[in-house]
Amino acid sequence: MKRELQETIYQDGDLILGEYEGEYYLFRGEQCCRLSDHPYEPCLYIKAAPGVYITIHNAFTLDELCRAAKTNGTIRMVTGDEYDMQGICMLLRKALDLSKEAVDVGYLEGCCFMDYLEECGATSEETAVPLTDSGIDNPNVMNPFLHSKKVKRTDDARFYIMRSPEKDRTDMTGKTNRFLRVISNQVRFGCGYREVNGRRQFFAWHGYPNRNDDYITTSEISEAEYEKISKEYPKEIIADRDTAESFRNKYVEGHPVILEGWNKLP
Repeated sequence: MKRELQETIYQDGDLILGEYEGEYYLFRGEQCCRLSDHPYEPCLYIKAAPGVYITIHNAFTLDELCRAAKTNGTIRMVTGDEYDMQGICMLLRKALDLSKEAVDVGYLEGCCFMDYLEECGATSEETAVPLTDSGIDNPNVMNPFLHSKKVKRTDDARFYIMRSPEKDRTDMTGKTNRFLRVISNQVRFGCGYREVNGRRQFFAWHGYPNRNDDYITTSEISEAEYEKISKEYPKEIIADRDTAESFRNKYVEGHPVILEGWNKLP
């Protein structure tokens, strides 16, 4: 489907909603997605590429989307938040960016607010901003991000980003002497290295979470094990407890313990 063959219903920057012979399409640059829906949940289906399907649960139907686009109206989400077409396009862009097989509209709202926090530079309690600044009234959309410790909520209901502990440290010569990598921020575990008595010490760590904190055990591993972890976990993942426990059994248990305690990392 080419853009010039379809009727444009709505355009917001690089995002175009169009119709052709009774079918609905979403264009973003050279990307062409076919839209369909399930009116009883409701949810929106996006066929983004051959074999790539994105389902937005608890979202809106095609009728609601087209009605809002043609009348410059709004759609009220299951979360209770109401969006005009510019806001709806923001959610659709985020769904395409994430490209998850299934995602809830509330999670998309939270992701968009996370982007807003980044844009605002909200990285401390002093710079925290409320959800309502981006048109979100339902605080529950931030629960997954609070649970994974990606954001923090102040006493007066403002939010700011919690920076990952993953970082390098260098000595006076510019040589890296410490590196800490968070592999999973859902059930937290990771690896790293540090300079100890002139040698590089490699370690792996795993935390048992309670509601707000982690009891973290850090154990020394070999350089070969560190390299194996780097290949086995090439990027940050959202791990479940079984995956985290497997990591702990392989790289933490049975190794010399460097440090353990509540929220303690080397």
